[in-house]
Amino acid sequence: MTREALLNDSSESFRTFCVRCGRETAAPVVVGTVERASGPPAVQYACPQDAVKYGAGPSPDDLVT
Repeated sequence: MTREALLNDSSESFRTFCVRCGRETAAPVVVGTVERASGPPAVQYACPQDAVKYGAGPSPDDLVT
């Protein structure tokens, strides 16, 4: 990675919709995939608030050491 890549002010960010609530999010979390008969699997994304409901990442009840 270059310094220019880190400092680039890109207004074009990856945005997608949450599979649970349907809201658009700029911070999507991968929560699953759906296999298809042809082509690559479809990736399912959730917003950070709903991602913990799918088991992605630590939950508030997890003990982080």
